[in-house]
Amino acid sequence: MRSLLTITFSFFLLAAQAQLFDLGLKGGVNQDDLRSSFQHEPLLGGHAGIFARVKPPVLPGVQGELLVSTLGTNVRAEGQELDLRTASLQAPLFIVMAFGPFELHAGGYYEKYLTKSFTTDSDITFDGNTVRVADLADNGLGLLGGAGLRLGHFYAGARYLYGLEDVGTGPVLDGVRSRQVQAYIGFGFFKPLK
Repeated sequence: MRSLLTITFSFFLLAAQAQLFDLGLKGGVNQDDLRSSFQHEPLLGGHAGIFARVKPPVLPGVQGELLVSTLGTNVRAEGQELDLRTASLQAPLFIVMAFGPFELHAGGYYEKYLTKSFTTDSDITFDGNTVRVADLADNGLGLLGGAGLRLGHFYAGARYLYGLEDVGTGPVLDGVRSRQVQAYIGFGFFKPLK
């Protein structure tokens, strides 16, 4: 196990020296929404975390991230209103296509929900069906696409995340999926590609 860690660390060190690897911090704002037939308004949130990138000089690069993100939507139906809020741990993994300083991103993400809550103490009933916090999913998968800009050590961009799984179980949450727009800035610690 120790030799595997040594080899892995040596690989990343060599990649950093060859200007093919970057590691950094990133953060930004989210606008969250749901794909739902209920009347709803997206809420603003945020995200922050780390990224690691391998950027070959000719072929597409790969970037992975680990982010803490907030999610939320305000839902109104049948005279009731509630905010659905959660904090999640997101792990995006995507391909980076660079065209000079401009980039296109495409890939997927895994999301583990850390907290889940409604802004009401009681259960909510829609169309005669009760929705409980326990009905919300514990995790999810999705696709992402976006564009970015890299100038030296600085990164900026925006992307769209589309959930592939329902946000919960039961007749009310069946077919309800998450959607999110993220705008971000980041800083890479290693020497950038020229």
